Parts: sequence; structure tokens; C-alpha cells
Amino acid sequence: MKLPEFNVVQIYKKWYVLLIAAFIITTISYLIGTTGFFREVELKLTDYRFRLDTVPAKADSNIVVVAIDDGSIDFFTKNGIPWPWPRSYYGYVIDYFTRSKAKAVLFDVIFDSPDTEREETSSEQTDGDFANAMKNNQNVFLATKLTEDSTKVSPVLNRFSLNLTGGKYPFENIYAGLREPIDVLLNATKSVGVINVIPDRDGVIRKVPILQKVKDNILPQLAFSVFLNQRTDSLFIQKKHLVLDTLSIPIDKNGQYLVNWYGENAFKYYPFQAVIQSASAIYSGNAPLLSSDVFKDKYIIIGATASGLNDLRATPISSFLPGMEIWTTILSNFIHQDFVKVVPIWFALTFTLIICFLANFTITHFPMKQSNFILLLLLAFITFLNYFLWKNNRILLNFIIPIMGFVLSYGFYVTISYLVEGKAKAEIKKIFTRYLSPDVINELEKHPHNVELGGKEIQATVMFSDIYDFTTYSEGKTPTEVVKNLNEYFDKLTNFVLDNDGLLDKYTGDGIMALFGVPIFRKDNALIACKAAIAHKKYCREISKKKNLTVPEELHLGTRLGINTGSIIAGNIGSIRRMDYTAIGDAANAASRLEGVNKFYKTDIIISESTYELVKNDVICRDLDIVRVKGKTLPTKIFQLMDEKNGNSKPEWIVQYEQALEMYRNAKWKEAIKIFEKLANLPLEDKPSKVMLDRCIKLRKTNPKNWDGVLTLEAK
Repeated sequence: MKLPEFNVVQIYKKWYVLLIAAFIITTISYLIGTTGFFREVELKLTDYRFRLDTVPAKADSNIVVVAIDDGSIDFFTKNGIPWPWPRSYYGYVIDYFTRSKAKAVLFDVIFDSPDTEREETSSEQTDGDFANAMKNNQNVFLATKLTEDSTKVSPVLNRFSLNLTGGKYPFENIYAGLREPIDVLLNATKSVGVINVIPDRDGVIRKVPILQKVKDNILPQLAFSVFLNQRTDSLFIQKKHLVLDTLSIPIDKNGQYLVNWYGENAFKYYPFQAVIQSASAIYSGNAPLLSSDVFKDKYIIIGATASGLNDLRATPISSFLPGMEIWTTILSNFIHQDFVKVVPIWFALTFTLIICFLANFTITHFPMKQSNFILLLLLAFITFLNYFLWKNNRILLNFIIPIMGFVLSYGFYVTISYLVEGKAKAEIKKIFTRYLSPDVINELEKHPHNVELGGKEIQATVMFSDIYDFTTYSEGKTPTEVVKNLNEYFDKLTNFVLDNDGLLDKYTGDGIMALFGVPIFRKDNALIACKAAIAHKKYCREISKKKNLTVPEELHLGTRLGINTGSIIAGNIGSIRRMDYTAIGDAANAASRLEGVNKFYKTDIIISESTYELVKNDVICRDLDIVRVKGKTLPTKIFQLMDEKNGNSKPEWIVQYEQALEMYRNAKWKEAIKIFEKLANLPLEDKPSKVMLDRCIKLRKTNPKNWDGVLTLEAK
């Protein structure tokens, strides 16, 4: 169990909770991201993709525009022919295109009423010239526009109506009427195409319906009409696609086709005036402005760009795009199957779910600096993937929904982390203020999730201390004096522990229990424990030197320390009403026993073999003995901790002691006695040497059989 509340801290970081939260956030992101303001933002981002990555070179070069532009209108007006022009002119250019072997001619102009009557010509004549040219060409397509107002539909229109098989086409509207070409033109045209487009709420044309329905007739839009070329036998609906032979056109739930825009200047424009002049020149035997080869095998769309004719449309690539360029673009899309591939919403939501889960996991399992870096990478990945798919394959992946999920995940989990871990930090501070230095507490507050209070097995170092002869020391002193001196002593000893990042576990009467390497694990836990012990030893020496000078005798307290490294269980242990952070286990018990072993050797600090192996390169130790402590069957080596190395080698007298100890272990009593006696009589008055000298003398007399060099201690 981690920090109590701690159910919350524990729960909100579990993978399944992160996944549930990601699912909820994904759902919210979908609901928000597909409606209102954010839907408009996604549309604008789609527009930006088209403007960022224009590909005019991909447009079909065999599709050209003949523009009824301002220059052409001015030219004819100056020559006494005002707008609208006689329709015989359209017949004239169709004949020219027929001669040029153009593939098809499309008119983005509605001819729903007879031509204007003129003094020199009648409408019947000019409309007849136009119709005859169309019949002669056999590949001219006229525009029609559907209306909400009910009108009579010409029976001729029935031959252009399409038959669909398969699924039901999702018509957004079923119209009651239409503005269709007059009968003479309707009978002459190859087919008709609808030019109705419905812009989005911001006025931008992004999608176009492929098919439209007027009463019982299903009509294609203009570009699709040309592409179909009256092939209607194999046209059917399959899922969200309109299929014709091998062509599968993606449509949305309303039957709308998302136009794949190439960018501005994707199609070649020719002024209507230049075409008329070229046709006139050829018929007169003169050199034309435009060679007839210019229009060979071309799809030619004739429409208006003149400012007074109001056929400029707002599109993703331009706010003023000539309307007929909608049809040139769609026709090029169909010819080359050059479609925008919209990623299905289920895939976008799955992607968002993964993003939310990764964001949640990152925020809850990494430190702030690392998580912020990872989150930036995640954000960059979303953006890069979106751009990469669009740039390379025109794959449109929703951008707003995953970004919304990312932002909501960040906001939600940062808030939760702040609230929950804020409580955790307060709990940590409350629990550990008595035990740890402020620096360690600050580290715990930064990473509260690293703390397990309910119990955790960990490799750590335990230190026990005790004042020897405390009873004798206390005699003749008042309780107030004893407590005062103990407090001063503990203040020093506690500082040595905390200054070396140890944890003050408890005061044990006249001693302490300290832990190193918990609650935050440290690889050097054995070394920092030894440093704390050495610092305390030096303090006691200073007190000893000063006792005859400025320090009262009552402050001279002798201390024994035992240090052991091993596996312990650390955590909050106790009852519901009272709990303390402490450690239990054999490693802790061994440290307590080692503290007691000091009195047999007259030493102040004994460390275990496991501790020694971890610190032997950093401190000076003396191989003290091999003992079997009370309650244990296996013997253990013990070492006396002397000092930090700091570049110093082991003193010669310690080397001699260890030589004598080796002789002692091999039952060479005489040789061992000789060295121990020498060391015991040195000015430093080495007490362990005196202890070993006395022991060797006794053993020499008894000469025990099966000697193994191990001393069994019967007392603690």
C-alpha cells in the first residue's frame, strides 16, 4: 500500500484507471470536438492543410478553362456586341473544338430560357445554331440547377436520370424543381450535370454532392456527368462509396464528396475572346491566336470569371475561386482517382484513446521535467503524424479530437496529481519531519509516489547506539541533569544521522535506532551509515580531550555502535491509533546484537561483514574476530570501524593485529600472544589486543579440540 489516502494515489495510477479515464476523456473530446466552435476549427485546419501543401502539378493538364472574363466582355462590347452574347457564338466555339478534336465540352452556364431576341437574329436561330453545334460534336454537357420551388420537369430529362443498385444513396435534399436547359438544347446535349453546391456555415465550399435528386430523377453533378459519359449500368452504392467500374468515390453520410484541391493556378485558362478570334482566323484561312492543337484531347469547361457575373466562390485554397474550377478539380480527382482519404472516426477515436492513456501514464509515472519532455514529444508526434499522413498520401486524420484529448488529459491529471500528491506530500512531511533531514524530506515531497508506507522489503543499513555504563553515569545526578545531558547528547547524535541522510527510527532509552537507505533507496546506504558513526566517534573524542578543560565531566558519555546491512521490512508499523515508521527483520536484530558485542572487545563501533564488503574501499576497518552471537547458529565476521580512508592506508599496528588474529584462528597461541602482548603495551593502549591476549593465554592452557577460530557469545 502506498501513501494512505493512499488508496487514491494507488488507484489513480493503476493502468485500468488510466484507461477508463482515457476512455471518458476521449468521449468528451469527441462530443466537444465535433460540434460548434471546435468543428469549425477542424474545418479551418483542413483548409490550412490544402494551402500548406499545394500540388498544382498533379492536376490533369488535359482539363482547361475557357473563361468569360472581363477582357472578353469588354472586347465584344467595343465591337457592338453587349452581354449576353448571341448563343450562336457558343455554337461557333463548339464547332472550333470539334475541329480541334476536343474530348468534351462543359458549360457552367444555365440556358433555362430562350436566347435574347435581336434585330439581326431571332432566338430560335441562335439557339438552333447552338443546338446544331452540340449535335455535331456529341460530347457537350450542359448545366442545370435544382430548386426548392416546384417546377415541371421535361420528359427529355428522364433519359439523363441514373439508375443505382446496392445500398441507398444518402440524399441530403430531394428537390421539387430545377432550372433546366430549354428543350432545343436539352435534346442536343450529351447529358446534363447539376451545379448546386452548399457551402459550410462559414461560407466555404469544401464538399459537393455527387448525385442529386429532383422528384423521381437522380442526376449527377456536372463533373461526374462528364466522367460517367452516360455509363450508368454499373453504378452502385457500397458502404460509404459510390462505385463505377473500378472507381470508388468516397462520400460522407450526406452523400457529399470532399474535394481534393490542388491549389491555385492548377488549370490553364484561355479567354473566350481568344477562342472566338482563333476560330474566326482558321475559318478565314488566317493564323489563329490559339492553335487547334491546344484543345486536342482536352476537357474544356466554359464559365464566367467576369466580376459582374458573380461566379466567384470561397474555397479552402482561395476566397475568390472561379466556380467552374470546382468542376475542373473534381473531374481531375475522378480521372486520377485522386481522393482525400478521410480516416474513419473509430480510428481517430482509438488514436485519441491511446494518446490520452499515454498522457495519463506519463503525468502519473514520471517526474515533472521528464513528463513535460515526454508530453512535448507526444504533442509533436500528433502534429507530425497528422502532417505526414496528409503530405504523403492525402490522408485526413482529425486533429482537434486527439489534441483535445491530450489537453484534457493533461489538465485533468495535473489537477488530480496536484490535489492527491499535495495531500501525500503533507502526509509525508507529517510522518517524516521527526525522522529525516529537511533535504531528504524535500526529495520525498518531489517524488511522493516513491514512498511505500505500508511495508516494503529493501536492502538498507541499520545502526544501533547505546551509552555504556549508563546506570553508573546516572548515579548521583538528578533526573533533570540526566535528561538535560541526554538531550544534548542525542541532539549531536541525531544531527550526525540526519546530516548523512539517515532516518532516525526511534530513541531506545539511552540509545537510538537509525536507518540508512530508507524511505528513499540509496546504493551507498552502508557508507553513509559508517560516515555518521565516524562523525559521532570524533565528537566523543573531542569531548574526551576537553573534559579536563572546558567541558563538564558529566558530558563525557561513552557510546557503542552496531551497524549491519541487509534485507529489512520498512514501513508504518503499529496500531490504528499510533503508528511509527520503523524497520523489522534479522538485519535490524543483527545490528542490535553487534552494538552489544562492543562490550566484549572494549570497542566503540562494530560493523558486520555485509557492511564491510560495501565500504572496505572507503573506510579503514580492523578484522576484529569471528563470532557466533546469541540466538544464531552461523558464525559471522565482525570488523571494527576506525576512520575514513581519505587516501590513508591501514596503520601498521592494525596490520599486526590482523596477523596475530590469523595465528589465533590457526591455534598458534604462542605466536599470537607475542604480537597481542606487544600491541597491548603500546602507548595507544589497544583494548581489543588486550582482550585477545587474555583469551589466547587461556586457550593456550586449555588447548581446545576441534578449534574453528569462532567465539560463541552467550550474552548479548
